[in-house]
Amino acid sequence: MKPIVRVVAERIARHVNGLKVKDFCVCLKAAYVIVEDAFGGEAVGVAHVPLVELHGAGDVRPPTKLEELPELVIDLNPITRVLAVAAMNAVSRYVLSKRGVEEGDIFRYVVKEPVCVVGHMPPLVNKLKQRGLRFYVFEKTPTLRAEYMSDVEEYLLIPTCRTNIITGMTLLNFTIDTIIQLSKGLNILVGPTAGALPEAFKGTGVHFIYSLHITKVNELANHLKLGNFVSVIYHKRFGIPYVYEVDPLAHLKL
Repeated sequence: MKPIVRVVAERIARHVNGLKVKDFCVCLKAAYVIVEDAFGGEAVGVAHVPLVELHGAGDVRPPTKLEELPELVIDLNPITRVLAVAAMNAVSRYVLSKRGVEEGDIFRYVVKEPVCVVGHMPPLVNKLKQRGLRFYVFEKTPTLRAEYMSDVEEYLLIPTCRTNIITGMTLLNFTIDTIIQLSKGLNILVGPTAGALPEAFKGTGVHFIYSLHITKVNELANHLKLGNFVSVIYHKRFGIPYVYEVDPLAHLKL
């Protein structure tokens, strides 16, 4: 069975005609890729760098051949995968910009508890606390875990959760596949790394995408070059937070 990220990349690769990579960079906490069309129109995609999972096996391959995205997102080298997902998101941003993007708030859908949060994302966790919802947080990286749990406990608790808020970084390490298999609830993929075309996730088990449509390309690139990360909640100055339903009304069956 193909990893979800490859299925998504194959679907997005159908939109790469007429686009080329203008610039890319692997910065301290995230990578970006900028694509442009023949008329100077451009879009940027972002993917955070999973620092704890980096290694030197396999050469880093640049994302310059967009038609190769389905192979690059499952490459052995993690930096290659980060760049490929960023490029995938850049193509998606370009397509979405042609349609128009409206601001949205995912928390109108986060109403069924308990909530499982895969990846310690403080802005989201703080909002859950403010709403008084019962939740569990899982984090793979020990230095980011704080008072929350290891990803080991996901196997015990995700099947009990009615809502799962899943970091887009699970696309980079393929753990999204296991999480979806464990889930019996609503699955929301979140963050800048989750910025692929919503329809590309159809049939994968992802119900909603919550990400940031980046409109200030150069400002975002400079922000990342300074070693920063990007948050949908904290960094609205770079674009528009949006919510897309992957399979319309599918979540109502849960």
